[in-house]
Amino acid sequence: MNCKAVLAVTAIMMANISLVNAQEGFLFRFDKPNSARPWQTVNDGVMGGRSDGRFKINDEKKMEFFGTLSLENNGGFASVRARGGNLGLKAGDVIVARVRGDGREYNFNVYAQRNLGGYSYRQAFKTKKNEWIEVEFPIEKFAATWRGRRFPNAKLDPSKVTGLGFQLGDKKAGPFKLEVEWIKAGKLLGDMFKVRCEGTYKHHLQGVCAKEEAIFWSFTTTLVKTDMKGTLLKKVPVANHHGDLCSHDGKLYVAVNLGKFNDPDGNADSWVYVYDAENLKELSRHETPQVFHGAGGIGVRKGNFFVVGGLPNDVEVNYVYEYDASFQFIKKHVVKSGHTHLGIQTATFAHDRWWFGCYGQPQILLVTDGNFQMKGRHEVDCSLGIEGLSGGRLLVGSGRCEKDKGCIGIAQTAFPKKLTGANSAEGKE
Repeated sequence: MNCKAVLAVTAIMMANISLVNAQEGFLFRFDKPNSARPWQTVNDGVMGGRSDGRFKINDEKKMEFFGTLSLENNGGFASVRARGGNLGLKAGDVIVARVRGDGREYNFNVYAQRNLGGYSYRQAFKTKKNEWIEVEFPIEKFAATWRGRRFPNAKLDPSKVTGLGFQLGDKKAGPFKLEVEWIKAGKLLGDMFKVRCEGTYKHHLQGVCAKEEAIFWSFTTTLVKTDMKGTLLKKVPVANHHGDLCSHDGKLYVAVNLGKFNDPDGNADSWVYVYDAENLKELSRHETPQVFHGAGGIGVRKGNFFVVGGLPNDVEVNYVYEYDASFQFIKKHVVKSGHTHLGIQTATFAHDRWWFGCYGQPQILLVTDGNFQMKGRHEVDCSLGIEGLSGGRLLVGSGRCEKDKGCIGIAQTAFPKKLTGANSAEGKE
């Protein structure tokens, strides 16, 4: 869910690398014809080892670092590195990489020599198997290493960093794969912001979601894409009623109900519509009839989709409907939430928690663990959108409608403890 480009990021100047977008803070992306040019593999064969590490740019415009780690001949490492060009880093900067791995522990290295020799400055990170995550590397936490030895007195001068890369050396022989979507840097990553969506719309905001360079807004009958400052990039008319939405692997998934909400007899018509996140072109539709009282919200976790929705007013629990990547129904989960007015409206999985926004007076935010066991019930309004961001943050949607003027949308960041600590029914999370 990945949203720092709104901030005033450090200008990136890389004379020898053409992939940088300095305005957004990106060091590397992999969506251009020459994306592979700065990269090379360096494996333990230089020392007589037999590890096989390779890389490629795949069809999804991600870099794949893959191969087999071998411990033979005192080997045991494989790496992929980018060459040349000063990265323009400064003290206090943070490098962030969006990766999907195999559950193994990797190293992220930066280099302060043009030939990538000498010290490597290293931070280790653990991947989650088959799950996209964002990993942050503060400049001041890099430790100098050389041939496996640490040199605590050798401090990194960020102004001299000329290269970076990934390394596997966890002493576990066998196949590996790490995918990288992008690498970016900036001084203010993790800071807070508040933006207003450009324009006014006929119907009210239903949900927000985000990726690193854009925020997506669902205004019931209009789907909107803005940059991180709220500047309009694209909008398309959509069927009434488009609800909450989430993003996954370059696509938007929107909970849609074409029938009656909250009807005890189940006269809903529940769907998930899928759009291309780049141009908002509709790609497919998936019927979700199990969402009996109307699909209103959606979240994604580990490649599966979780749809929530309306309820008649006398129900004392909430339901979450789980689907696989092809929208084959898996399971109906019960959330022992107590009464919420007309069910759940918005959903996201972030920071090892599910977050569910509900209408009502007062509005209720439900927090559960990954298995939908209650962790908190709070009088906080996230009913118009909630999304997870890196840096431990959440993005919360809000808005209002005025007669003859239309409806507006606002998105702002919040930290979970501060969000749930105010007017909380059960104390701080």
